Amino acid sequence: MNKRRNSGFVSIEILVVLIVVALAIARGTQLYMEYLDGLNQQMAAQQQVKVAEAGSKYIKDNFAAVLAAAGPTTPAVITIAMLKNTKYLPAGFSDKNIYGQDYRILARKPQANQLETLIITTGGSAAGEIDIRRVAQIIGAQGGYISATNTAVAQGTAWQVPLSNFGVSPGAGRLATALFFQDGAIANDYLYRNAVPGKPELNEMNTALGMRGNNINAVGAITASGNITTSADISGRNITATTKLSSVTAEINGETYTGGWFRTRGDGGWYSEKWGGGWYMSDSTWVRSWMNKSIYTGGQVRGGEVRSDGRTYVGEYLQLGGVATEGAGCSPNGLVGRNAAGLTLSCQSGLWNKVGGQSLRMQAPRLIFSGSSAVGWTTVSLVDAPAGSQYVQLQYLFEIAYPDGAPNSVIFGRANTFSPEYVVTAGRAGGSRDSAGGGGQVFLPFNTPSNTIQLRVNQLFGGGSYRVYVVGYM
Repeated sequence: MNKRRNSGFVSIEILVVLIVVALAIARGTQLYMEYLDGLNQQMAAQQQVKVAEAGSKYIKDNFAAVLAAAGPTTPAVITIAMLKNTKYLPAGFSDKNIYGQDYRILARKPQANQLETLIITTGGSAAGEIDIRRVAQIIGAQGGYISATNTAVAQGTAWQVPLSNFGVSPGAGRLATALFFQDGAIANDYLYRNAVPGKPELNEMNTALGMRGNNINAVGAITASGNITTSADISGRNITATTKLSSVTAEINGETYTGGWFRTRGDGGWYSEKWGGGWYMSDSTWVRSWMNKSIYTGGQVRGGEVRSDGRTYVGEYLQLGGVATEGAGCSPNGLVGRNAAGLTLSCQSGLWNKVGGQSLRMQAPRLIFSGSSAVGWTTVSLVDAPAGSQYVQLQYLFEIAYPDGAPNSVIFGRANTFSPEYVVTAGRAGGSRDSAGGGGQVFLPFNTPSNTIQLRVNQLFGGGSYRVYVVGYM
């Protein structure tokens, strides 16, 4: 009983082993057949490439003859025998591929000086769909096939040709290779990696190039006649624009140079992000300091007017460039200047006076000197000079002065000394007429305690007259 039961278990184990071995043999046989198919595909692809290379050389060397024999739909036919006879293929080269198919090289002329060449296989056994696609893939961009899905065309990865153009219909399961010639040079309708002499179009695109998110690396120069648009960054060493660069924000980590203006639109300007100050304009009048920052320079600040709404501090000396004449008219009150000797003067009651000195006491004009001819130095008493006064304000007037010579003039002075500081002139120079004459005021010191001044009339022409008045003392 036990012996029978044990023999039954052994039979089952042997059966399982046999099944596993059978499956392994089947899978191994399948892999081996796929390996053989792969070898057949490699052999078919290599042989197709050899035929294509030989056909290309033959057409290049005999372009004129082939072109003459070809028509738009009646191609010139080149056989393997012709390639062997002309030494483009070795004598032992097989006329058939691994599938028993013959080769035919067909060249038609679609237009002048251009050949469209198709290498196809005919006869033999139809290769499987997977086989012909795999062979075409091994051949590369020129490789193609005739599919059972559409036997009217030969097609590759990037090309498709109607077989009716060549007047043939070899059927499905055949191989094809596309060649295009122009002016004797091969011109396939896809990009060449290397330059073809005299054929720059072979390195040019006829349509947009889509990279599907892939990169273009190791580029030299890029030349474009349109826009360069990117949603990411552009990195480079130098960027040169012949018109303008437009950007929402420009961030420059180094120096910025311009041969023209830095322009801002709106109320913006220049801003120091680190220190929070800068320059801007918010109206058409003022250039303003942002955040009321102070201005510091070891040089000069120059302008037509300099105004301070607060106090003005000078760390060294205040140099007044405006020279005024003491006693002369001025406006407005409050101006500060100096005389020729450097004494500080201020505009007080419309006249230049010493700062901190006596105030000018005005009075009704009093005539102290008059005449109608030139006189030498003459002493004139100031009988109404207040005690302690040192300066007198005089008003002089020339009437009916004609241009008979040089201008009329009066010289005022002290101690009979000619002093250019007190020379005054009225009237017109020769060549003009002034019937009203002229005049003015002079503020000058007088001799104390005698209370006198000296004056003389230097010139007087045309029968004019003159008068001198006292109008105030200080």
